Amino acid sequence: MCSSNVHFYWVMVVNLTSLLKSDASLIRAYAGGDVAAFETLYRRHKDGLFNFIYRSVARQAVAEEIAQDVWLSLIKASANYQPGAATFRSWLYSIARNKIVDFFRRAANRHVSDDAVGDRSGERHQATCGTDEPLPQGLVSDVETNLLVNQLLAALDGLPAEQREAFILQQEGFTAKEIADITGASKEAVKSRLRYAKTTARALLEARG
Repeated sequence: MCSSNVHFYWVMVVNLTSLLKSDASLIRAYAGGDVAAFETLYRRHKDGLFNFIYRSVARQAVAEEIAQDVWLSLIKASANYQPGAATFRSWLYSIARNKIVDFFRRAANRHVSDDAVGDRSGERHQATCGTDEPLPQGLVSDVETNLLVNQLLAALDGLPAEQREAFILQQEGFTAKEIADITGASKEAVKSRLRYAKTTARALLEARG
């Protein structure tokens, strides 16, 4: 076997081995200087993370900026990850959640008007109903499913932020325990928020027909 083929197969083995590693082992490897480990983590989580951020802020440009900031913060804090405290994914989303909170806090401090911030439900509608701008990468590919989720999120816009946040995180596949880890709330508080959010969303959707 020629040397070029040996190199090709070796690279394939290394890549496959990296893909099979856990998030915790990958972040530890990156903290130790393995750049390829970060690339694997990024490919594994970038779409879901962007999905969460976009659904929280409903503005693609803002979501892209926050997502970039989240990954930069993770790079700086990679050595601080404690596997026993939370899963890597929960830790990553807690960083994103803090960035989202900071964004809305800055907007409130600047006294940004509703028009300047943008109508959340309107932008969600545009994201699924034929604008010149394509759907953000990583959002649900099935248009009907995506539209239903966005209708639910629009229905939740009138709820307290904690309830809306819990609902969005649950849509990303997090358990109540994981949502509690991300938000810093108790598991029972998260369950209560989800219960109220779902009840209100169902009532609002039924009212809309």
